[in-house]
Amino acid sequence: MAGLADTFELIGEAAEHTLPQTHAAGLALAVTDAEDTLGVVVRGFADVAAQGPVRPETRFQIGSISKQFAAICLLQEVEAGRVDLHVSVNDLLPWLQLAEPFGPITLHHLLTHSSGLPIGTEESPTGPGALAIVRTLAPTFAPGERFHYSNDGYKIVGRVVEQLTGMAMHDLLRERLLGPLGMHRSDGWITNETRLDLAVGYEPVFDDRPPHLQHPLAPARWIVSNTADGAIVSTVPDMAAYARMLLGRGATLVDGHEVRVLSGEMFTLLTTGHVQSDERRFRYGYGVDVWEHDGRRMIGHSGGMVGFTALLRLDLDAGLACVTLYNGGGPKEALTDQAIAGVRAALAGDAPAPMPHPLAPTSIEHAAELAGRYEGARPIQLEATGDRLRLVDGPVGVALERWADERDVFLVPHPGLDRFLLRVHRDGDGSIRELTHGPDRFAPEGIVLEPGPTHEPSWEAFAGVYRSNDPWAPVLRVFLRAGRLWLTWPSEGTEDELDPLGDGTFAVGERWVPRRVRFDDVIEGFAAVAHYNGGRWYRSFEE
Repeated sequence: MAGLADTFELIGEAAEHTLPQTHAAGLALAVTDAEDTLGVVVRGFADVAAQGPVRPETRFQIGSISKQFAAICLLQEVEAGRVDLHVSVNDLLPWLQLAEPFGPITLHHLLTHSSGLPIGTEESPTGPGALAIVRTLAPTFAPGERFHYSNDGYKIVGRVVEQLTGMAMHDLLRERLLGPLGMHRSDGWITNETRLDLAVGYEPVFDDRPPHLQHPLAPARWIVSNTADGAIVSTVPDMAAYARMLLGRGATLVDGHEVRVLSGEMFTLLTTGHVQSDERRFRYGYGVDVWEHDGRRMIGHSGGMVGFTALLRLDLDAGLACVTLYNGGGPKEALTDQAIAGVRAALAGDAPAPMPHPLAPTSIEHAAELAGRYEGARPIQLEATGDRLRLVDGPVGVALERWADERDVFLVPHPGLDRFLLRVHRDGDGSIRELTHGPDRFAPEGIVLEPGPTHEPSWEAFAGVYRSNDPWAPVLRVFLRAGRLWLTWPSEGTEDELDPLGDGTFAVGERWVPRRVRFDDVIEGFAAVAHYNGGRWYRSFEE
């Protein structure tokens, strides 16, 4: 189909403009309908040092898309009558002994990220080690009451499936899904041997500050894993084969023969939005995001591993799916959505239309609104020229860059200022109250900043930079601002106030969120250790 071929040319062109605005070296994308892969786009390098290009057969880590594979294996056990989704996991794994102060935590709660358990840390490089940590942490809300993403919850799901079947998760995935669906370039584990036949994962070279596009990329740290929350390695053709099974409601044709991995009833259970996630504007099924877009039913999931990101999206009404795999990080939703929309239009007979290219990171539509002089411990100036916004701080002048999808949060790409994001805080009427940059505050000219409460003197020992061997979050930073303690994960750009709970621990952000930190071993006026959700970060010499 000529229109379809032209559409994939346009998708490739859009990918060429998207890739430089990510922290990735290469990408692969495929679009499929329920019968066959309609096209594949590859751009960039699988291995920068070797100048090896990404090819359709290049393997990537797909991260948390793996969760729905684990959910399918568990639903197969449910359909066979070997397990009930609504009994306490402590009954299924008596050694686990999860704390249940608000009532039983069930497989349903784990599958829907509504258990109240933390997301987890990777201080332990193994599944058993991670479960040894999570069993020491109490949930912070009643099961089923809220949505809070938990990788450790899916590690528990995987362990239950392994006990039910007597098989390791990677072997079970091969027998139940990867093999039957013809996904012969895919594996359910990450081993050292995997590294011999995999795109090189990349991450920004700096781990102590929010990443911006001027930061060079470096090969990411290597991890070995076979846990159910995110250890599948695959290719875009293989993932397209998996997507065809979802488009077929649990069944697909492989080499001319129907393969059914889920009944229609279990597929409905998998893709029903059981729990609402207000902040992310979707409902969550079992390892699947569920939402509507322009009146069409959509399901999908993103995935992230150290050095890799992935996205799978399906338009169920159009019967189309797109998978996008990167060896690195960065935005992927726009390109994936454009690919589905473009192919849908081509199949409807519409003439191919150019796809919008991403805006330059320095394009800030409301730059003029933010321009002005701001007073703090030192004055700074924001200068607008068209849609560009320049920060002048003493002798330093630098163009600000947008941060992710945040309207009022900006990167400051200068070595002296890039440890923190610049944040705009507004009053209820939308007027600018103040700017913050880590510990520093700045008020619009003519406005006097309220000083904030007096902080506890002991908190001064907690401020600083802490490091861990956790490959996901090697650095956390703690600072004082306006009489309060704040914690930021620099590479993620998050910033949360620490709320003292009266027992030496702090809630990180809202108390219902399962994130807790405490500080130990104050030596010469400085805490040496920060304990975060069972993991340990150690004070560094860095500022």
